[in-house]
This record gives sequence, C-alpha cells and structure tokens, in this order.
Amino acid sequence: MNIIQSITDKNLFHPFLEDGNGKLNTWYHWFVALQVLYGLKVSPKYAELIKTCTGRDIDKLPKEGFNTALFLTGRRSGKSRIASVIAAYEACLTGKEKLLAKGETPLVPVISPSRRQSFIVKNYLRSIFQQTTLLQNEIVQEEKSSFLLSDGVLIEILTGDWRSVRGYTLLACVVDELAFFGLDSESKVRSDTELIRALKPSLATTKGKMVCISSPYAERGQCYRWYKQNFGRDEGKVLVWNSPSRVMNPTLPQEIVDEAMTEDLQAAKSEYGGQFRQDIIIWLPREVIEAVVKKGRRELLPRFGIQYRAFVDVSGGRSDSSALCISHLEDKKVVIDFLKEHKAPHSPYKVIEMMGETLRKFGVRRVVGDNYSAEFAASAFKSQGFHYEKSKLNKSGLYLELIPAICSNAIELLDDETSIRQLAALERRTRSGGHDVIDHPAGGHDDLSNVIAGASFICGKKRKQAGSLFRHNSDSDADKELKHIRRARLVLAGMPRANF
Repeated sequence: MNIIQSITDKNLFHPFLEDGNGKLNTWYHWFVALQVLYGLKVSPKYAELIKTCTGRDIDKLPKEGFNTALFLTGRRSGKSRIASVIAAYEACLTGKEKLLAKGETPLVPVISPSRRQSFIVKNYLRSIFQQTTLLQNEIVQEEKSSFLLSDGVLIEILTGDWRSVRGYTLLACVVDELAFFGLDSESKVRSDTELIRALKPSLATTKGKMVCISSPYAERGQCYRWYKQNFGRDEGKVLVWNSPSRVMNPTLPQEIVDEAMTEDLQAAKSEYGGQFRQDIIIWLPREVIEAVVKKGRRELLPRFGIQYRAFVDVSGGRSDSSALCISHLEDKKVVIDFLKEHKAPHSPYKVIEMMGETLRKFGVRRVVGDNYSAEFAASAFKSQGFHYEKSKLNKSGLYLELIPAICSNAIELLDDETSIRQLAALERRTRSGGHDVIDHPAGGHDDLSNVIAGASFICGKKRKQAGSLFRHNSDSDADKELKHIRRARLVLAGMPRANF
C-alpha cells in the first residue's frame, strides 16, 4: 500500500486529515508532492503545479522517487501534520523493518528544533494512531518522547539532537523546521548542516527516506544549499518543493497573509510566502568565533594585581535568563574570566545577591548593564554595595564592537558551548534606511552573548581616569601604589614574589 492509498483509506490516515465534511480536498496539492516524493504516477494536469513548486519537468521526474526531500512551505500550510503522517506511514506500512538483523531496533526519528514543536508533532502522531481503525492497537508502549509499536518499530520524537539515534538503523527520518536548527537555545546541534551529516549514515542499510519540512529562513545552511543546488534542476538528487502557504492550504484566509505583509513584509514573505529572507545574514561564522575560544578553559580564578570589569544582564526572572560576565585586559587582549547564566524562572533579587558574592571575589565594586530594568538593577545592586551604570551602547552597538575583537584575535573566550552557540546564532538584519540591527533569532536567547559583548567593550575601550566609571588598564600612580600595597601584603603572608 502506497502513501496516497493509506491517506485516502478511511481505516487508516483519512480520519486524521479529513475536514469537517469528511473530505480531503484541501490536501490535494500535498498529495501531488507526496506522489513526486515516492515516485507515484502524477496526473498531467498537475504539471504546472510541479513546475512552479520544484522548477522541474513532470516528464523528467525520477520513476523511483527521491530518498531525500526538502519541503519549503510557509506557516499554516499543514506541514507538521504531513510530517506526522509520513513518520507513521514509514513506521507501520513500508515493511522496511524486515531488512534489519535480528536484535536490531528499527527506528523512525522525528526531530524538531524546540520542545514546543516536538510536543506538537507528538500530539499529532498520537492522534493518528487513536483515529486510525487499523492502527489503534499498534502502540504497545508510550514514553515521554517515543512510541513503541507492535512490530518492534520505535518512533522517537527528539528535540534539537541526534545523539540518541546513534547505533540505530533508521527506517526513515523526518526533520521538522530544519531551517531553525542551531538557532534555538534548546538545540544541541550547531546547524542544520551538522544534523543532516550526522543522520545520513544511519539510513544506509534500509535506503530510507530523509524528509525535511520547514519554513524558509535565512539564506544559509543546508536548507539554502539544497535549494540552490536542486530547485529547478531536473537532474537534482534532492527534491526541493518550495511554495507559499496558500498553495498547500487553500483554506488559509488571505486577510491573515495580507495583515502579516503589512506589519513586516520581509518576515511575512518567509512565513507565508515560502521565500528565504534576504534581510538576514549571520553575524559571524561559528568557526571564526571558535578560533578565539580557549579550549578546556571553563573559568579563571581571581588574581591579585588584576583590574576586573563586569557586565550584567538582569531579567525579570520569569522567562529570560540573567547573566554575569567578568573580564580583564592583558597584553592588549580582552580575557573573559567568568561567565554565569541564571536560568528562568528565578528571583532577580536572589540572583543579584549571588552575583554580588562573585563580584566581591574578583574585587569588582562597579558593574555595567543594559537598559532593561536599569532602575531596578541599580537599586538592587546598590543594596548589595555596588554601583550600577547603564551601558553607553545598546545591544546592537555592543555586538558591532565585538566583531573586530573576535576577528583580530583580541579576545579570549571561555569554552562554554551555550555562549558559543548564542554568538554563532546572532543575526544581522537590515532595517529601513540601511540601519543594521544585531539580535538573536526569533525564539532564541542571547543573555550570555550579550554580557560577553558588554564585558569586552568596557574592558577593551580606553577610559579617562577623571569623571569616568572605569579607567584604562595602564598603570596610573594610584594603580602602582595599589599594586605595591597588594605585593606587600602577599610578602607578609609568606607568598613567594614569583606568584605576583
């Protein structure tokens, strides 16, 4: 039984996809896409649709279908529901589990970039089995992120990771919202490219399909590479189906799309028009960032004779993290000594108290932070005996200042994967008038990257001694006198001079 037959069968997937009238009319364009994917016969009347959505000639489509496919469609197009149907079909009706050796566990992973998306897909899969007469008793065990079926196949819903599928033979793999991997803080992969490379070897035994479904996003990564290499090329090995939301879901009201276009044209073209965003570019490539990471260095202990700077990002504690970064200048290079994230939910008062304990260890009495909750932060830090100053630059300005520091190897970052991931996910967006804004992607976070940029700026910039919060790291008379006092104390404590 092929996938179209299983969808149109009222004892299989028909109840899951049918509308209020028991019809499947709104899914017909998806049926054409699936026919192309699985090498099924397509009516000539859909030649124009195929040409528009793939750039291919209907008469030159491979008869065996495609092993790899990328469906680039907009929001509300039904792509997550189709992804769930494909996963259920591959797990139950293809018979590929028979190709495995005895003792092997056949696996069909459905991988999403965020917990929310994974939760949606899992609910769809549960609904498929509950509403499918012939498959109602197929689930023999349900766990938090998986379904074990009676034929021994395991359907696993993963969030931003592939590591748990290593060692398994995959019958097929479905990746939801591929373009957004590496952007969300929950993602454990650096990019969509890394994810695809890691999954492919596990499909070799069964020659299983890799089906990726996503809204387009920035012109980068595996999604964009597949699009450029295969769209409009009859000889392309990857099926790229690119279409606006309303082509795949004609029930989507046009006024919703029009309203989105009015509010943010570039975003709406991506979310509903199926177009890659041309106003977004990466801030810095990950490999450039990793070049200034000191491998294995998680933290540096406070040292005598060092003038430390501190930058904080304090949130309300409900949904965003708070963060602290401490740095110093050494041989004209900014060195990140300490980095700490306080995840939400938390009490901002308690977090500032904990930050205060760390600041005292480094001999820091003054901190700089962003303008968010600046008055509250100033008051809370004052109660702990610290002076708080608003940053002279906003977040975008701090990130712009960090670029030359990284590119010229004038900074040493800690080996902290979360902060590296946040820095690598930063996006540079062009606004009207040519003004650039640097920020985290939608749904992402940049608390650690923000304090790193801030700590680098306040540490690396020269400050006038008079009337300024911070002084440049050159030795003024007062600095020299302070160092002499500290050295004298060390000698009195019996510490060898070499230690300072």
